[in-house]
Amino acid sequence: MDFLLFLTQFNRYVDPIVRALGDKFLWLSEITFGSIFVRLILSILCGGVLGAERAMKRHAAGFRTYILVAVGAAIGGFTNQFIYEAFDTGDVARIANGVVTGIGFLGAGTILVTSRNKIKGLTTAAALWACGCMGLSIGHGFYTLGLAAGLIIFLILSVTPPIENFFIDHARSFTLHVELNARTDLKLLINYLREHGYSISNVEHNIAYASSGLSVYSISLILPENKGKKALSQTQVCNQIKELEYVNYAEILL
Repeated sequence: MDFLLFLTQFNRYVDPIVRALGDKFLWLSEITFGSIFVRLILSILCGGVLGAERAMKRHAAGFRTYILVAVGAAIGGFTNQFIYEAFDTGDVARIANGVVTGIGFLGAGTILVTSRNKIKGLTTAAALWACGCMGLSIGHGFYTLGLAAGLIIFLILSVTPPIENFFIDHARSFTLHVELNARTDLKLLINYLREHGYSISNVEHNIAYASSGLSVYSISLILPENKGKKALSQTQVCNQIKELEYVNYAEILL
């Protein structure tokens, strides 16, 4: 009876997938050669799928980076489990906390501010952090959460961009990167924007283009509320500004 009671209590803390596979696969929750192999392979597969999606879109952190983050986090999780079980002491979350913090610094290195004051890499940094957390769950033997997290992260990266772009394009507040032929053209552009009901919240001169012969600005706009008629999208506004004879180029800063 004591042995059956032990098995009952043990199963309460076994991963749902392992529990569904039956008692023959309880070794997946223990520290064995087999469980080490399975956890590392799952980390490689999940990290590789996420990295391939990023690599196809030419992001700084791609296939190998995501695999290394997932595998490294899994190693940290497994090591944490080993220390806790082997020495029957220690904080079960200490290494995990260090891994998550370290991945945060790694993600910060993927965030860039371009010469157009455009921030790039935030999604990649967030995905790296989430990938590390996924690897930790697999490393700790929480296969169900790790696989589910990998699938959800992949869907977020691959499916949601059109939805995000829709909301961004229909927001009333946005920032334009505008390249004018001459500095005196700024007054003409501001007059044009005010005449069409746009509110200007900020105008910033970009000195990175000082030697280009152009006068470049980041202009923050708020679209007017067009009650009773369809409002223009950010893309339509940008296209109208591009057509002005004194504007060399314009684009929306995301």
